[in-house]
Amino acid sequence: MSYLVKPGRTGWADTGRTLYQLRWLGKPVTQQLRPEEVHAEIPDGTWDMVWLCVSSTALRGSWLSDLRNAIGGATVVSIGQDLHDRRVLEEFWPAEQIVQVVPSLFAYSAPLAGEVPAPGIAYWVPLGSTLEVLGAGADRTRSEAVTTVLRAGGLRARLTTRAGAGEGIAALTVPYIAALEVASWSLPTLRSEVGPAAEASAEASAIVAAQTGVRQRRASKLVVKMALRLLPVLAPFDMARYLEAHFIKVADQTRLMLDDWIAEGEARALPVTRLRELRSSLPARATM
Repeated sequence: MSYLVKPGRTGWADTGRTLYQLRWLGKPVTQQLRPEEVHAEIPDGTWDMVWLCVSSTALRGSWLSDLRNAIGGATVVSIGQDLHDRRVLEEFWPAEQIVQVVPSLFAYSAPLAGEVPAPGIAYWVPLGSTLEVLGAGADRTRSEAVTTVLRAGGLRARLTTRAGAGEGIAALTVPYIAALEVASWSLPTLRSEVGPAAEASAEASAIVAAQTGVRQRRASKLVVKMALRLLPVLAPFDMARYLEAHFIKVADQTRLMLDDWIAEGEARALPVTRLRELRSSLPARATM
């Protein structure tokens, strides 16, 4: 497997990276990732799949046209969950070439709080979680190949034809992430003031349902409060520190999603009051 990374980040090509599979009980399982190649520029070659493991804002970059010219007919796999990510990708590739994967695991640069013995990449796959591979629009053989690769890596994966699955999850959860940023990343504060975030989440979910035609996802305030209380206990790492570290890094994506829901909601005459309030509460630029 070869990697395309940002300039200045190719130093691990020779040494590889240490992976830590975190478990609720027991020590992390250490694995070693050995890449075939690590590139800062798009290399020549023939590719079977190209995985776009970047934020939704990164997908708006000019580099996609160069990538399109380089990869030919390779399957393009996206983990993006913004309302318009699919539309962006279809400006460069035909729909049948694109496969969407809905993530269901946590991963980050470790350590956050001494949970692993040395720097590396930690990841946690919650018990029973399954990655969904969207086959709608894509050549089914491409979707099946992606599912096979994920399973070969030890992950549970299943094919689905439910368009908007990832976008629906983002609409359900990201408003809470934005509210958590407003609350200075304090989970107890968010739990005590969950109402506005829950209403913003309901607005975003209704907008995604209208745009994609899928059933609206819902979560009651009580369920959200329980999740905010239990998840830090169940996760084998410092959940609060993870959320702050990860979502500060992708703060532009959070804002992009809010802006897209607001614009789409206004175009469809759907309520966006809480989404607008949440968006205006966020600082214009996150501290990196």
